[in-house]
Amino acid sequence: MNRLNYFNPYDSKAGSHEDQLTRAYFVLLKHSSHAFFTFIEYGRSKHKISGKEKPITIIDFLEQGWDFETQKGNPVINTNYLLSILITDSQIETTDSSVQSSERNARYDGIITFGSNLTMVIENKPRSGNVWFGQLNPSRQNLAEGTIVYSNPIVLEWKEIIKQLNHLLSVPTISGYEKIMIEDFLSYVDDSFPHLNPYDSFNQCKRNPELLSRRINNLLKSISLDESMVKYHRGWGYYIQTPYDQIQQIGLIPSQNEKEFNIELSLYFADSQRQAISFYKSNPTIDHLKNTKWVFHSNFHVSFMTSNLVWFQSEDDEKYLQFWKDNVDIICQQKRGDIPKYFKRLVDEKVINMTKEAEEKLKLKFYDTAMQTLNICPGFGFFFTFNILEAEELDKSGKLKFILAEKIKEGLKVVGLDGNEVLKKF
Repeated sequence: MNRLNYFNPYDSKAGSHEDQLTRAYFVLLKHSSHAFFTFIEYGRSKHKISGKEKPITIIDFLEQGWDFETQKGNPVINTNYLLSILITDSQIETTDSSVQSSERNARYDGIITFGSNLTMVIENKPRSGNVWFGQLNPSRQNLAEGTIVYSNPIVLEWKEIIKQLNHLLSVPTISGYEKIMIEDFLSYVDDSFPHLNPYDSFNQCKRNPELLSRRINNLLKSISLDESMVKYHRGWGYYIQTPYDQIQQIGLIPSQNEKEFNIELSLYFADSQRQAISFYKSNPTIDHLKNTKWVFHSNFHVSFMTSNLVWFQSEDDEKYLQFWKDNVDIICQQKRGDIPKYFKRLVDEKVINMTKEAEEKLKLKFYDTAMQTLNICPGFGFFFTFNILEAEELDKSGKLKFILAEKIKEGLKVVGLDGNEVLKKF
């Protein structure tokens, strides 16, 4: 069975083997027309013809279609033209050599055949140090005498391919399954070939949300004790999953308003009823964060099972914090009949504000339903914001990950944690 059949992967080769990368990319090209046409255009833009050679153009290939193969040894090639393509991690010089058929016993990483017009033979070398020019010469065995071999190879960079795939994710015409496949391929590259990822600093992301998100993913992995701690929430973004009772997630989220673009480090303590009990029993203190760039505020909300329902504001965050430290015993599930009295106390003691909007939402999401209980979640959030210009400069200089780790430690110090269970030691 053809290895490009999605359900026929290699079992004997590790995910980090270059043959697995070739197979994964060719499966993507086979199933995603956006990825395929982008690949062809990228190759066309890098192709330099000599003499009377004919430029490649996808228009010439539409009538006969195309076929994909991988890991083929000396296959029969009888198209009008043959073009040799190298995909690697950097641009290498090939001007002093000319591609021509040779007696070598060739095994091509990838082959794309366009009817009787053109055969592209692809050599994949994730590390350019492993390339020797002879690998770009096609084998004379089973090569038709009339096939014209293009004298100049095409050298493509994985980093550019990955950039293009990231840009495709925001194209409005891309279908759901194509987007899933591209995202899965990019995640595979992140895990198995991280050195090919071009987004190793924010300034390279050009403030594109998809690219910023991938950079944040890699940045969090670079400081996490274990990369598996870095998770993704579709409605929020990438975060570090913690083992702590007081806080479950440490997020690094891009945000934008009318005036500026920021990267926000966020620590939401006491986000559930169970976390809240642990948080306030830890005797949290915010003294070391006063008069700094840290911003903190109450995050009181109620939930039913795993669904958060309504949030409430507080006028005095420090008073709010002290109230719950003094009243941990009332952080517990409340029965329906006890809710009015419970909220009256919180409002009377100015722990929360009961605005008309909050009152209407509570009626809609709780009182107008059959729910019989509410979970009480007196959350407390801490935020440290990096302006995008600041983040780009710090990331470019290599300082951002160290500062980020230090800020996470400052945030965790609120409950006396040192972060050793989630952060690498620098």
